[in-house]
Amino acid sequence: MGNDTPKLTRFSKIIFTLCAVMFVAGAVSLFFVEDDAAVSRLLFQMLELFVMMVVIFIPKILNRMVHIKVPMAMDIIFVAFCFGTMIMGDVADLYGKIPLWDKMQHGISGGLLGSLAYEIINTFNKVDGKEIRFPPLFVAIWMVCFALAVGAFWEIWEYVTDAMFGFNSQQYLSTRGTFDNSVPLVGHEALKDTMQDLMLDLLGSGAIAIVSFFLLRKQRKNLNDK
Repeated sequence: MGNDTPKLTRFSKIIFTLCAVMFVAGAVSLFFVEDDAAVSRLLFQMLELFVMMVVIFIPKILNRMVHIKVPMAMDIIFVAFCFGTMIMGDVADLYGKIPLWDKMQHGISGGLLGSLAYEIINTFNKVDGKEIRFPPLFVAIWMVCFALAVGAFWEIWEYVTDAMFGFNSQQYLSTRGTFDNSVPLVGHEALKDTMQDLMLDLLGSGAIAIVSFFLLRKQRKNLNDK
């Protein structure tokens, strides 16, 4: 049983070590920083780094708890995406430096989350005789709903961190960045970034769901013809 548990990939080990070093560096920096805004920024970065280190172990947790085996390629893509979103986007502030970074990440995340949803349900969608337990349409809808649910959770996370640390992750201020020289947007403009992110999640997962639908329908037809 123990031999069946997947080990961390070399890529994951490198990312974990990098995050751990940055976390320790941030903790040491707290002793030398007196500005409240800088302290808040450091604390947020340390929180993101800690979450990233936990995220790296999600494939192992899925395998151990619910016996879902995440393919190595998907594991690497998943870790790389999370690193690009949380560490490169927030800690390195690429969201502020590269305007399209956020949209690109959300577009990719929709497809990745849809693929992850497919792997999860495929664990329970085993072929029994000549029948597939879940119909292709149900699987496709599940993939989209899963991606949107995780996307909504991420938007909640951004809202909370904006409120706690004074950031502008949801781009509700008149200029990119923090509250400095910015005023909150109102009405439709204040919701624009959040809704665009969710629509990108929908498009990405929807594309993967459509492909999966036709592949599963073809597989089901082949089983019925045997």
